[in-house]
Amino acid sequence: MIYRNKNIRSSYSVMFVVYIVGAVITGLSLLAIICGLITAKKTLDNVQHIDTALQDSGNLAGKAVYFDITEAPVYLGEASNKSNYYLLTDGKEYRVGDMEKDEYEDIKSAVEASGSYHIQGMTHYIASEKSRSKVASEAGKLSGRSLTSENMDDVLGEVCIEYMKINFWNMFRNGFGLVGIILGVIGFPIFKGGSYEMKLSRKVTSLSNITARDIDEEACKEGAVWLDGLRIYLTENMVISIHGEGDNDYEGHVALRYDEVKRIYGYYKVKGGVNSDNSAIPERYIVEAVATDGKKYIFPSSKYAYYSDGLVFETEKLFKLIKEKNPAVICEPEGVKYQTYRFSYILEDEDGNYDATVKLDESRKEDIIMYFDHTNLKFQFRPVDAIVSMTMDFPAEGIAEITTGYFGDRASEVETALYDFLKKELIGDSYVEDEDDEDEEYDTYNEYSEYGISFKEMG
Repeated sequence: MIYRNKNIRSSYSVMFVVYIVGAVITGLSLLAIICGLITAKKTLDNVQHIDTALQDSGNLAGKAVYFDITEAPVYLGEASNKSNYYLLTDGKEYRVGDMEKDEYEDIKSAVEASGSYHIQGMTHYIASEKSRSKVASEAGKLSGRSLTSENMDDVLGEVCIEYMKINFWNMFRNGFGLVGIILGVIGFPIFKGGSYEMKLSRKVTSLSNITARDIDEEACKEGAVWLDGLRIYLTENMVISIHGEGDNDYEGHVALRYDEVKRIYGYYKVKGGVNSDNSAIPERYIVEAVATDGKKYIFPSSKYAYYSDGLVFETEKLFKLIKEKNPAVICEPEGVKYQTYRFSYILEDEDGNYDATVKLDESRKEDIIMYFDHTNLKFQFRPVDAIVSMTMDFPAEGIAEITTGYFGDRASEVETALYDFLKKELIGDSYVEDEDDEDEEYDTYNEYSEYGISFKEMG
């Protein structure tokens, strides 16, 4: 990985580990396949009679052997769900064969028809002590010898014949080749996915031929500002989104120099896209910029950004810092409309009683506005993807204003629902306190009560 900047590196750290793991598994897969090819070739070049193979020293498993039988195989016990162990004989000595039930039927028919059969296959050990005891017991009964799992190898041989045709594919898949294929099936998709992410880590969409190394150099400079929730860097010379997850055209990084940005704004994208039903939930938060070439560039398109507690604050900081670098930038989409609704408010004392002597000072105003921003009401509104901004202000004593910006072509969807939504969020849901009382008393839940303020509808 080329990046020195820790925030950029962390965006790819998981996929970098995935890439390394995938590369290791894929490498082992290739090695196993190569070994499998070599072993299969050697095995085919050295097909032996089972008796000759048993005279070799070392590991006797994995050898290609044959055995000419003169009697039909006799069942000894179950080897697996698909195959059984059978006693084989050429009329002189006994060996053990491992074959499937349909293979046994074919071999039995062939022996009965011609009096012999040329069995071939690969050798393997009978590892299970339970299977060895069963085979020894049944073989002992048939051969008239006292066989146990300890001495059966002296009579039946150390290995049995797993019946199969001796060809290159069978020799390959029964050796390292099958292991290599399995590792390849597991490792290659991991490696491919990691490789794709590593390729994306160097991909940069820009107007000025900005490279990944340029981004890293800028991000490492003193004074660069990192917006963690948005995954955006504001450096000395450019604004950079890190590891976008949006449309294919804007995967990787997007970097624009400040004088290349004409407009910038943020909004929620919902599942199903624009004009989906009002109940559609947000899929991701997008910051979109219109550049000097007239095209739109998606900065972050993260599935997780809208979970950030500081999303509104980070977005405001983003716009503020860009405007400091480029005062001409417009921080709203083209054709945006604004609607302002006014609510009155009263101030309450610690017991929740109206206190006309208390005034709303600037410090408390800032706290209330900050809390309003923190609640991020535009995330709660439906249709959420129609809203661009939602801000609070106190233009006069006893008056609060909520100004909402929305896409002009979505005005009919927003304007019919906006006031009722704001009233519910600021004033709360009313409920009857005492239904038996002729003068029904209503109370409301006020989430701003900790700031000593209660919002009301304008009279």
